[in-house]
Amino acid sequence: MSLLPKTLAESPSRPIWRIAAAIPLRRNLRVFACIVLAGLFEGIGIATLLPLIAVLGDTGSRMNKLSKLVLNTLDTLHLPHDPVVLLSIIAGGMLLKAALSLLALRQVGRAVADVGSNMRLNLIEALLQARWSFYVRQPVGRFSNALSDESSRAGDAYDAVTQLFSQLIQATVYLLIAAIASWQLALLAIVVSLLMVTTLNRFLVVAKRNAKTQSRRLQQMLSRLTDVLVGIKPMKAMSRHARFNVLFLEDLSVIKKAARRQVFSKHTNRALQEPILAMCLALGIYMALNVFHLPVGEVMVMSLLLAKTVSTVGKAQQELQNVNASEHGYWAVHDAINETRAQRETAQGTRAPSFARDIEFRDVSFSFDSDKTIIQQASCVLKAGEIVTLTGPSGTGKTTLVDLLLGLHSPDRGEILVDGVSLAELDIKRWRALTGYVPQELMLFHDSILTNVTLGETEYPREQVEQALRDAGAWDFVCSLPRGMDTIAGERGTLFSGGQRQRIAVARALVHHPKLLVLDEATSALDPVTEALIVKNVCTLAREQGLTVLSISHHPAWVAVADRVFSLKQGQLIEETPQRGAAVARA
Repeated sequence: MSLLPKTLAESPSRPIWRIAAAIPLRRNLRVFACIVLAGLFEGIGIATLLPLIAVLGDTGSRMNKLSKLVLNTLDTLHLPHDPVVLLSIIAGGMLLKAALSLLALRQVGRAVADVGSNMRLNLIEALLQARWSFYVRQPVGRFSNALSDESSRAGDAYDAVTQLFSQLIQATVYLLIAAIASWQLALLAIVVSLLMVTTLNRFLVVAKRNAKTQSRRLQQMLSRLTDVLVGIKPMKAMSRHARFNVLFLEDLSVIKKAARRQVFSKHTNRALQEPILAMCLALGIYMALNVFHLPVGEVMVMSLLLAKTVSTVGKAQQELQNVNASEHGYWAVHDAINETRAQRETAQGTRAPSFARDIEFRDVSFSFDSDKTIIQQASCVLKAGEIVTLTGPSGTGKTTLVDLLLGLHSPDRGEILVDGVSLAELDIKRWRALTGYVPQELMLFHDSILTNVTLGETEYPREQVEQALRDAGAWDFVCSLPRGMDTIAGERGTLFSGGQRQRIAVARALVHHPKLLVLDEATSALDPVTEALIVKNVCTLAREQGLTVLSISHHPAWVAVADRVFSLKQGQLIEETPQRGAAVARA
């Protein structure tokens, strides 16, 4: 089964002008205006060549419509039919064209940078706002690739679309000038352009198909690579990583083959444009001189105009090929953003939570699909200030029960109440802010211990972080490190042992002084002495600060200090008799 989104794996053709919509309309209009004016000024310069030749006396009696139009304009402006004036118009037109083109390119450069940056920002914001159930169904590599390579190619796609429109506008200007000069010349330019576009169109199709293949295979390879790197340790320990190398080689072979075909199609398109234009131009010059007996000077200007028109159409076709090569990156990020936004976590409740009395599970049922119910009519009451231990066989839904409590999933039936108010009515973000959570699968960031505890928040002073580390039983090993709390944890915290990572994660859950502490097998990697220290510290916090603790654990240390013990078996919550009194254990 493919891990790729359907939009990329089987994406239909979409209009390329929609790529330009990634930038605000006002900026696009400024770019468009600069391109149009640049084309017009260049056209004026080229149009002035014909009357210049006539004034210089090359053709004598012949004066076509374009020459008359230019000279009549000079008369209206009270300017003489002087070669210096005409040459100044030609030079001025070219200079203005260059200046406007540079201005347009500056705007395009800013827009290209904004496209990539804005799409990355939009994707990150969408990911941070998405519901939990969306994350667990997505390959991590998909979003890593979208934020790096595909976002960059999205900017390239916008650049190519802008250049395509620029070439088309210039070709239109040249064609209008040719039509004013001679309808036969305009017709010839259209015929030659259509001949070239039709002949070389197949190379565009090949390039687009191979660009799509590269995008699909590259995303698949990066998704697989991300998963491999996350779980590389057990695979290397069992020497079972060689198979993945074979899979990567297969992907790279397809990518290399597609890249080779794409590059060949691109350069073939460019290489064949010149001979096609040369043959048509030679034929046109021959007919103009020998069949229509036009003056040599006029024929040369007409030939220049024809060459500019057809070559500009050829450049537009090349830019279309560049669009085809990079648009898949744009659409991949675009679709990822839209899909992620559609999974936005909606906060329906608005009431402020106040956890002072209890949490009640009232006939709660939940299932990930209709075939198997994980939680079946679970009911219990967790009183504020209690230490509650939840036990049960693996895979029975203990973590799922915690996810329901934190609002990461919603019950299929029943409800969860906090101080008598349904969780659905509470502001879920503010409710989670009252919670400290240590998950079963720990993950530290490649940053300092301080940042891993505070998660980058600047509101916690170092003294508060130190106290959290002490409560978590982590301060002894942290203060022995050369850089203390500023020590880097390494990728996913691999520079520390499993027990050290657990203690840092517990400190992260305690630093903001939560009202509810949820520990999902949070001390499973600790030795009995360290576990006993953490249990003792948590009991002290529960006694002194009224902290409520829900611990998922099979360890006797947590069962021994629990005020109440629940067991989850076959989806049912059953209250057990504590092995010994919590008050005695805490003492």
